[in-house]
Amino acid sequence: MSPLLLRSSRRFFIRHPWQLGLTLLSIALGTAVMVAVDLANSAATRSFDRSIDVLSGPMSHEITAADGSIAEDVYRTLRLDRRLRRTLPLVEGRIEINGDSQEVVGTDPFALTGMDLGASAPSGLEGDTLRTLLTEPGGVVIPQSLARTLGIGKGDTLTATTNVGTARLRVLAITDPGPGSWLADRILADIATAQDVLGKPGSLSRIQLKLTDAEAAALDDSLPAALQLEAYQQKQATFAEMTEAFRVNLAAMSLLAVLVGVFLVYNTMTFAALQRRQAFAVMRMTGASGGQLFRLLLVEAGALGLIGSAIGVALGMALGQGLLVLVSRTISDLYVEISPTQIDLAPAMVLRSVAITLFAVLAATLVPARSVARAAPVIAERRSQQETGGRTPWLLLSAGVAGMLASLVLIALSGQSLVAGFSALFVFVVGYSLCIPPLMLALLRGCEPLPLFRRSIGRLALRGVQSSLSRTGLATVALAIAVSATVGVGLMTGSFRASVADWLDTTLGSDLYVSAAADSQGERRLDTAWLKAANNVPGVSDVSTGSNRDLQINGETVRALVLGAARHSARGFEFIGGNPEAARQQFSEGRALIVSEPLSYRQGISAGDRVRVRSVTSGNITLPVAGIYRDYSSSRGMVVLPRLLYERHWPDRDVSNLGISLAADARIDDVIGALQALAARLPGDAEVISNRAIRDSSLAIFDRTFVITDVLKVLVILVAFIGVFSALMALFLEKGREFAVLRATGMTPGQLQRLVLSQAALVGLLAGLLSVPLGGVLSEILIDVINRRSFGWTMQSHFFPAIALEAVLLSIVAALLAALYPTRRIGTASLRDRLAGL
Repeated sequence: MSPLLLRSSRRFFIRHPWQLGLTLLSIALGTAVMVAVDLANSAATRSFDRSIDVLSGPMSHEITAADGSIAEDVYRTLRLDRRLRRTLPLVEGRIEINGDSQEVVGTDPFALTGMDLGASAPSGLEGDTLRTLLTEPGGVVIPQSLARTLGIGKGDTLTATTNVGTARLRVLAITDPGPGSWLADRILADIATAQDVLGKPGSLSRIQLKLTDAEAAALDDSLPAALQLEAYQQKQATFAEMTEAFRVNLAAMSLLAVLVGVFLVYNTMTFAALQRRQAFAVMRMTGASGGQLFRLLLVEAGALGLIGSAIGVALGMALGQGLLVLVSRTISDLYVEISPTQIDLAPAMVLRSVAITLFAVLAATLVPARSVARAAPVIAERRSQQETGGRTPWLLLSAGVAGMLASLVLIALSGQSLVAGFSALFVFVVGYSLCIPPLMLALLRGCEPLPLFRRSIGRLALRGVQSSLSRTGLATVALAIAVSATVGVGLMTGSFRASVADWLDTTLGSDLYVSAAADSQGERRLDTAWLKAANNVPGVSDVSTGSNRDLQINGETVRALVLGAARHSARGFEFIGGNPEAARQQFSEGRALIVSEPLSYRQGISAGDRVRVRSVTSGNITLPVAGIYRDYSSSRGMVVLPRLLYERHWPDRDVSNLGISLAADARIDDVIGALQALAARLPGDAEVISNRAIRDSSLAIFDRTFVITDVLKVLVILVAFIGVFSALMALFLEKGREFAVLRATGMTPGQLQRLVLSQAALVGLLAGLLSVPLGGVLSEILIDVINRRSFGWTMQSHFFPAIALEAVLLSIVAALLAALYPTRRIGTASLRDRLAGL
């Protein structure tokens, strides 16, 4: 590359600092959104992994029971008969100390002494201390943080409120667990003490093991049906699988910002080529080859991409911390509870973001660079040739239609692939963007007969946009794509919310619900007296029972709802396909279970199939599927079993909630008061809540879930706004001579400013109008393809005219705001200086 060419390039951008700065900011924002989403996603995953590490310690597997209680003899058999020495029994639960809930874990001190805890071993937990746990009744070891909070030391006594009364605990030692320690923030006791305090005589909560794959396979085959062996690594894999669709959706939104940035870079490099047409012509005439000019523009684009992405990485780190809070809250609402942690920028993440940005910037520069390289010197000098060369409406329209058709073919052939679905969406967006300039020409020509454009300023504004289509078209494309994202996501979330609201109205068939509060062990059980007492409350016409369980369905742990008999029990489900009445009859008679739509989609289950279920009393059994029902409560899916069917194969009879249906003449406030009086009288804590309150709280969670999507939409619009600002700035400042002539022939500064604002408003109006059809198609792809492949559920499409109107207004306002500064510059520019440049 000739140093003279590089010097000319540097001087051009120095003479156009606004164009350079806004281009870098557009690239930087696109990179920043991508980096921030990556940071938030990776930090959320690390938070879950850390919680698993704390849960598992140095172990690889755990044994749990369907009812949460494992007989002590199981541990004895594992350690003595099967000689699995790396085995740790645990009794877990929660107690209250000074009104604060604390976690207690009881274990075998001898087993813990022989464990190699490695880096997770807390200081202050030596062998002598562990042995005293066996000989000191009520002895515990507490973490240093709790000791500081309570103001106690070694040898002091604690008074704790437990599920079975009050207990006095003596502090034998104080540990200093570091971050991520296996015993962090836990009160440690021996098994006997923990069982007495928590009211779990003779039982364990879970058993941890460190096993090889061969040992795990042999043990799993020999365990009783009531027990389950699970690898901690599998928990992490399950979390990754659960959140994959959510993370991919966020990544796609971030790539949309990069896509908008691609059009802006193309816009910038095209402007740069137009502004330097005379310089390029002189270079060609003095010996520079087309290939050298081609490489020059690519070098410029590469430099802009590297500098912009570097700025974007720095911005992304700041933005990522805010997004992490939103991502963590959404994952906690939808999947599992996690706590936000600090973001960590990995080198691989930086390289990936910079590489994607650089590739996008270089790809966007290829067309203008090729145009400059192939133009003859005399043509390169002609401005009119640059404008007319950019007008190939039928070619663009044909390419755009072909791209949109290709995206539909990709959707049809890609099965359940989420990545292919997003690829098809992006192909459709690119195809539609190619159609925007021809559509703009058609709209502009259609506006010519309108009275508004017969006046002088209106006619000048219309012709000005037409004559500068190589620049106004690109600005319109960028703004239309960004606004279409708000339309598409707005229609999708609106349709989703309406579908969820309709589903809640169907599902919440009872008027009131009584739910048991979690006890100190985190379990929810209503007292057995509740069912009879609730039936005797005046105004109550029907009572159904429900309880939640985790069952093994086709080898996968799935949430299950056990639903007791009531006249309306099966009416609370909207069945998809098949024969709904037959499905309701089979379910009501206790002959079959029903499967939610997401689980049906993931496992390929249909009505009439049989699923393999692991039962406590019967081992592996197969149960018939009566039907598939619509469900938005979990993207993992769930099953519902009638209690008659459940009690044939499982021994527990616990109930965690009641559904209360009221008589026609009953007053809901009176029934609520009577049920609350029952809650105060009967053992255990219970909450009485109406179906309306459940519906409102569910929709509030839904709205909170999509806050992060709204944030990303704003960021995409911001990228587009900066691009439009850059485009209009370059356009209006480049037309300085033309505006000077208008001033010299009698146009006042105010009229000139109105002309410039009219052109900006026209660009915004066109972008807004063209964004609505694209947004409508995007919403259909999001609803029927992306959401279906991400979460497995279907929903009804709704069109909201207010969203379309808001999109048009947003586009006009964005264009007008972007034009304020160049309008001010044009209005205050010196007429003499402008005319002197002619």
